[in-house]
Amino acid sequence: MQPSEFRALIKTVQQPWFWDFANKVLYDLCRKHPHHRDASVAAAKIWLIGRSYAAAIERRKVMTPGSFYRDRVAPAVVKSEIDEWLLEVRSAGPLSERTFQAIVETHKYVTDLFRSISGQEKRSLASKYLHFHAPGMFFIYDSQAVKGMRKLASVTGRAGACEISSDNEYRKFAEKCLRLRDHIRETHGVALTPRQIDRLLLLLAQ
Repeated sequence: MQPSEFRALIKTVQQPWFWDFANKVLYDLCRKHPHHRDASVAAAKIWLIGRSYAAAIERRKVMTPGSFYRDRVAPAVVKSEIDEWLLEVRSAGPLSERTFQAIVETHKYVTDLFRSISGQEKRSLASKYLHFHAPGMFFIYDSQAVKGMRKLASVTGRAGACEISSDNEYRKFAEKCLRLRDHIRETHGVALTPRQIDRLLLLLAQ
């Protein structure tokens, strides 16, 4: 990709987007209801975010979605320590190499929680769910974002080995996102948010 093309993409993701309002609804929901003490609230947030982002926790389940959320999803999430995990990330400080461990550990905890509920790999849902609760800390992971990232190998390089507790695929992806963010800030003087990084990767994947 030519430098001029990359600069144009950076400029594009800084502009208003068709889906900004829809995403704002989800951001506002999680900001106004950040906790997971009420089963109906927890179920609503997981249902709305999962369905909106094609990552529903109940996919391929025999149970009807209503009973699955009521009988399996909500009780497990309310019983979990997800509020403590999120508090630890929010207390860690701004997204940086220093806070990276808390971010990927929390993502692993939530991925494991969703797997225990659904019996399926929910790496993408975990990243999206956490992003809406802490939008400045979590990068959004899915197949399209990974596809876009492959086109930036010359910028991000290969993720290093790491012994911290994490979902390895998300850890490698988030490490590259952090490198990409820092590269753009250093070379273009622009500080992109995780949401804008996601838009950039989706544009590259097209």
